[in-house]
Amino acid sequence: MPEWLFELFNPWTTPAALGLAVVGVAWACGVRGRRLALLAAATAAGLGLWQGWKIGPPSGLLDLQIYVGSARGWLQGGSLYDYRDGVHNLGATYPPVGPVFFALFEPMSAECREILWSAVSLVALGATAWFAAELAGVERARRTTWALWAFAAAVVTLPVWLTLRQGQVNIVLWLLVVADVAALGRRSRWSGIGIGVATAVKLVPGLFIVWLVLARRRAAATRAVLAAVGATALGWVLAPSDSRLYWTTLIFDSDRIGRVDDPANNSLLGLVGRAIGPGPARTAVWLAAAGLVLVVGLWRGVEAARRDDLLCATAVVGCAGTLVSPISWTHHLGFAVLALAVFATRRPRPWAVAGVVAAWIVLVSPGGHGNEVATSTIRTAGLLAIVAFLPIVTGRSAAGRSSPGAGARRTAGASSGGDDAEHPVDELAAAALEVVAPDGHASEHVGAALDHEVGELLEGLARVEGEGAEHGAPLAGEDR
Repeated sequence: MPEWLFELFNPWTTPAALGLAVVGVAWACGVRGRRLALLAAATAAGLGLWQGWKIGPPSGLLDLQIYVGSARGWLQGGSLYDYRDGVHNLGATYPPVGPVFFALFEPMSAECREILWSAVSLVALGATAWFAAELAGVERARRTTWALWAFAAAVVTLPVWLTLRQGQVNIVLWLLVVADVAALGRRSRWSGIGIGVATAVKLVPGLFIVWLVLARRRAAATRAVLAAVGATALGWVLAPSDSRLYWTTLIFDSDRIGRVDDPANNSLLGLVGRAIGPGPARTAVWLAAAGLVLVVGLWRGVEAARRDDLLCATAVVGCAGTLVSPISWTHHLGFAVLALAVFATRRPRPWAVAGVVAAWIVLVSPGGHGNEVATSTIRTAGLLAIVAFLPIVTGRSAAGRSSPGAGARRTAGASSGGDDAEHPVDELAAAALEVVAPDGHASEHVGAALDHEVGELLEGLARVEGEGAEHGAPLAGEDR
């Protein structure tokens, strides 16, 4: 038996296997609905923390140590970028506003800040799952159960538990982006701010600002730019010399983040760098590939936004940003996990269910970190597939913004004990009974055509109401 296959079914080394075992036993004992989802989420949270802390010092929550160590040096009058950890000789790589924030954790003991930051990350992941459910069009009556299952499935994936283990800031940034896109769908006056702040901290989310501009969400794009500039300006005020150093020198030095040909680098440059040596040829191939990915990703992201499928738009643009970034470690692949939700909200063909499960297993990476060239190449190919082929469903996000009473009426009389009437385990069992075409029409469902027409009507109403709200001017009477 191959080693990776053995490790997949070894519950002592693979949290996913242990989590599945706990959920399977509970299901066999008759636990259903929201109670089963809550058990799955609690088990996954415990396993995520265990995976994060079992490595122990000096490498446990390494990035959190770097953030706090950099902030400590700044508080003592030095530079944010002077600190190096004692084992791997790594230092801060983000713009100053990011590490400066962690000065709040400096007075705490190491154990206290590790527990606190892990708790913050887990809460942020739960909130991300909730907003993803809204983007996915999940009704409020079912959203809690859906989000609990999504949280449980996400925690044991490699991008998430590596983020927990290293004390990374990724989950908080994913929350800022996903919550902001959900606010965009609601035409909130606050939309754009989360994307702007995330861009100021880590730059790569700045691709979402380009997406906002191309999608003609001008007000949100303006707020995103202002938020990014404001947060960056705060960094200049608090650490002027470090800001000057970062924006004039360090930002151009990718070697300080890592080698581009590192087997753990899942970006396009990592793929090209492992095949072509340094030089003009490698640069030319990478620029051409990155340009193509940007064009396809932004075009499909704009099309998804136009058709009110904000879940697909977020996953596509996020994965495109991951691909074109020079360095994309495995714990940066959160938007690939989000892409699985595109299929979790529908009842696909059995082969599609098998594909989703296989993709989830790839993201779990049984038997280790999956940092070999082969596994990194598979993940890069998966990101490319998401950008190019992730299905867009017209009006998908509209249902998540409908009135909560509608979902409640649909499930009234069919639930008991506080459980949802239809939970994901039931939906998975029903996958072979209903066929859904890529355009969102159910070919063997009596009410599918009506549901689709209602979705288009909701999309049209949102667009009519949104244009006036976005541009500050009502539409003409005949247009209304």
